[in-house]
Amino acid sequence: MALTKIQSFIKKLSESQNVKKVVQDIQTLSEEIQKRVHTLNKDEAIRKYKEILKKVSQAEGDLEKEVNKVIGKIKKSATDVEKNLGQYKKKALVQKTKIEKMLKEKNSTASHRKSTVKTKKASTSSVKKAKKAKATVKRRTKKVTP
Repeated sequence: MALTKIQSFIKKLSESQNVKKVVQDIQTLSEEIQKRVHTLNKDEAIRKYKEILKKVSQAEGDLEKEVNKVIGKIKKSATDVEKNLGQYKKKALVQKTKIEKMLKEKNSTASHRKSTVKTKKASTSSVKKAKKAKATVKRRTKKVTP
């Protein structure tokens, strides 16, 4: 993941107009030097070398500034992402707590309902049994009296 970020960073830098300009200037200057190497004398060579060195130093400074800007933006966005992740984590924990609480309440009411239903079924069935037993007793007493 970090490698892809570095590659994308390098790609963005290489697409920058300042970087392209610096590279182009250096290439142009090196071509000029190669063409004039044979015709220059020592003083001219030193003067040209100093000019080139000055341009390269300036371009390097510009490039360094550009890199620092991009790094600053990356750091800022990373900080923002970390803040957002912290906020999302807090929200997720709150949601988790709410859901757990709801499930706990639901389970407790469901178990209470089940025990109530079982009690009702038991009492209903015992009432039915009592009625059947009473009816059986009445039938027996009627049969015995005649």
